Amino acid sequence: MAEAYAIVDHAGVAVDASEPAVIDVLFDGQWVWSFQSERDTRKVGRAAQQLAPWPASLRPFLRGTGHVTVRERFSERTLFDGDYAFDDGAGRVRVVDRAGRPLIVDKAGDLQCGFAARGQATIDVLLDAVEDVLARLAGAGVDAFLAYGALLGAVRDGAFIPHDSDADVAYLSRHTSPVDIARESFALERVMIEAGYWTWRFCAGDFKVIVPDPEGGRAIDVFAGFVVGDVFYLLPEVASDAFRTDMVLPLGEVELHGRKITAPADPEAVLEITYGPGWRIPDPSFKFEAPHWVHRRLDGWLRGNNGNHDHWWPFYFGRSQETVPTEPSPFARWVQDQEPPGSAIVDIGTGTGRDALWFARQGRDVLGLDYIPAATERAGHHARDEGLPARFRTLNLYDIRQVLALGGELAHRDAPPALYGRFLIHALEDGGRHNLWRIAGMALRRGGRFYLEFRTGLDAVAEHEFGEHFRRYLEPAAVIAEIEASGGSIEHCEAGHGLAVYKQEDPHVCRLVAVWKR
Repeated sequence: MAEAYAIVDHAGVAVDASEPAVIDVLFDGQWVWSFQSERDTRKVGRAAQQLAPWPASLRPFLRGTGHVTVRERFSERTLFDGDYAFDDGAGRVRVVDRAGRPLIVDKAGDLQCGFAARGQATIDVLLDAVEDVLARLAGAGVDAFLAYGALLGAVRDGAFIPHDSDADVAYLSRHTSPVDIARESFALERVMIEAGYWTWRFCAGDFKVIVPDPEGGRAIDVFAGFVVGDVFYLLPEVASDAFRTDMVLPLGEVELHGRKITAPADPEAVLEITYGPGWRIPDPSFKFEAPHWVHRRLDGWLRGNNGNHDHWWPFYFGRSQETVPTEPSPFARWVQDQEPPGSAIVDIGTGTGRDALWFARQGRDVLGLDYIPAATERAGHHARDEGLPARFRTLNLYDIRQVLALGGELAHRDAPPALYGRFLIHALEDGGRHNLWRIAGMALRRGGRFYLEFRTGLDAVAEHEFGEHFRRYLEPAAVIAEIEASGGSIEHCEAGHGLAVYKQEDPHVCRLVAVWKR
């Protein structure tokens, strides 16, 4: 039998995928990423190996030369061990955050600082919050318990899983109607808000509780579990017809970092339903693979509005947003010259608020809207500190309720505002973009303009200062067609380089000015 080996290059890691295996990738001996040789690879050319592409979140770190080790997790057989030069730079590859702590690729493909690199003070703060959240959920009348990775780590090792980065709790709802389950989840979120927590909702049965800590903050996911018909569902991915109520009730306890934490009555049975019969074997490459009917059912009942948050959540919740400049963008300065003095601005996708705050400093009334609460909270603090006429709040463009509420609110203003969306629409999936046109159609019927700047398809090979994330490079003609199909028309269009220069970046962008007058 030929000796197994791997090929490492700028595209990714190529391995023999003829037999399933979990593959670990290390840089300078630090484990960074795991994938499954069969599930996570694709055929490339005529090579015998199949390629696992480098995760998008990892690519910005692959500069210079790195010592790469590729090995099979369970056999510990080394497939590659040596230096690889990713480019001509003189530096060494280091996959660490600004504080020098090692980063890992989590199951969602994001880079996270796992519990193995976290201090005890951070873990203690999170444990305090887990106990508090569970107590508040119980006080609100639901049977809440430790779940998912937090329960798995507690049962296997009495500690958080080293490569995990947050905590999970769930509750067994007594409701069997999706509408009632959604109403209950929103009521529970209000309990957390009233207790002083930040929250962020992913769907009608799943929200995050944000826990500030000495190292930047963690999160606790709160998942609804419920039974409809003969099937038990646990958001976001689990469905089982093998569930029995006595697996959860009466609630018991497990030990987590020396503390007794509320848990299901039979945690092993719940973990088998959650992860399958192999749950006792640590596997950082694990991904939930629910049947298609489960996705369709849960999407129709409770979700389908969470969209593309995987990059932006860690970007704004951590310190990455500090790399964004504070001065206004060239587009903001251009829009300032187009709009009459004193007109109001609604900045959709405001991000750090750099442009919204600048508009407010020019004397404009500003409403800044963004997907991530950590972004709007920080921008709001800046506005209050400076006494600026700017307000900030969250908006989920994938939630039709929020979209219609905002459109109605803006439509009833005394004077229509100018809508502003810089580098917004190329970061949206189709549903979010179409809802954006819905807002514009409601808000601008009596006047006002929508100013848009976005990256075009001619920019698809560009390097990006702020890391890789979802971008759908758009052709101006396609965007114009969508706007016109929604009832709008174009007053101005220009595209090219030189419009959005930042440091070494000069992306090819398009600027549009659209109106939706009757």
